[in-house]
Amino acid sequence: MTTANVVAITGATLIDGSGRDPQRNTTVLIEGERISAVGSNVSVPKGANVLDAAGRTVLPGMIDCHVHGTYRARDMRQHLLNTPTYNVLRSTTVLEETLACGVTTARDMGGADAGFRAAIEEGVIAGPRLQIAIAMVSQTGGHGDAWVPAGLRIQKRAWLPSPVADGPDEVRRLVRHLLMAGADFIKICATGGITSVTDSWDEPQFSTEEIAVAVTEARARRKTVAVHAEGIDGINMALHANIHSLEHGWFIDEESIALMLKHGTWWVPTLALVPLSLEHRKKNTAWDKQQLASEDVKEREIFDRMQQQIPLWKEAVKRGVKVAFGTDQSHRLLVGENLVELRFMVDWLGMTPMQALVSATQQAAACIGREDLGVIAPGKIADVLVVDGDPLDNIRVLEERQRLKLVMQAGRAYTNTL
Repeated sequence: MTTANVVAITGATLIDGSGRDPQRNTTVLIEGERISAVGSNVSVPKGANVLDAAGRTVLPGMIDCHVHGTYRARDMRQHLLNTPTYNVLRSTTVLEETLACGVTTARDMGGADAGFRAAIEEGVIAGPRLQIAIAMVSQTGGHGDAWVPAGLRIQKRAWLPSPVADGPDEVRRLVRHLLMAGADFIKICATGGITSVTDSWDEPQFSTEEIAVAVTEARARRKTVAVHAEGIDGINMALHANIHSLEHGWFIDEESIALMLKHGTWWVPTLALVPLSLEHRKKNTAWDKQQLASEDVKEREIFDRMQQQIPLWKEAVKRGVKVAFGTDQSHRLLVGENLVELRFMVDWLGMTPMQALVSATQQAAACIGREDLGVIAPGKIADVLVVDGDPLDNIRVLEERQRLKLVMQAGRAYTNTL
């Protein structure tokens, strides 16, 4: 390794992602794609590219465990007029903005196929490295079924296979197809959702048997299953199937907590989604008109009920439920604003700022099975952020893009204003 490939970030306060106390006046030495040394007495090789981060904070790149990085028009008429290639090209902006705000790795929960993952890996487009589900598996009339009352089944993203399956045999076949097509994990909908037309957010979808088939098939390929579930009946059915991660899970109860603790289930709560959507409706009437009328009703009901859940959420965290950072960022909301979620984790889950950061670094890396990410330590992949300010003093400094001085992914700077 020549010194031309060595980068030294010097003088910063280190929050390494593990939860350990911050370390002052630290040097992070990077050789190629990986971190080679970290500490206050690290020797910097002559000829290394030195980045002076004195007075700033260095921390790992954030890992968002729940995004939708591909584009589709929210206006249904416009969606029917857009070509698939237009939607693919618009997706590149969504992905790049996600990286630009400090998310260096993400689980795409439906929309991105293997081509998006490869294009990012090869540097064809900029974006967080992706794990992909390809499509979110849905029952007929469920959250992932794009049937509309006009009698049409809309293909939201034309490059994807149909996500609809009914009964254990069809679920098995579809899961096998998605794994064959390169899925890193399986996403299945166990309840309705906010944006679907023909269901209620709290109705259960799929049986425990159907979900368990998906879990079995995924495990046979050493893969995991993430489950979209908002209402309690679907949440607990999915947890009884011993899933890997519960997505949203806003209306968990005591049984849910017990099951998550028993099975070691990850919870990805995506807290900012609903309140920020309601804020956007108030501020931007043009944006509001593009949303389905039913979404406004669902979101208001969910938001009111979420407030009642906060004490239980805090109890779940205190009791040791494993929480990983995720936003449900999509083309319609939170693009480039992913780190807003951290503030909601502090305010609504009762986490300390350090706990929230660990949920987006070491914990998120464990959730997605990437132990080489999420911590600034020798041997880890060099995904590194440098920010003006102290996120332990004020977690919201990470929401301010102008404070983000360095975004590094696998040793290569995407942005660098140091």
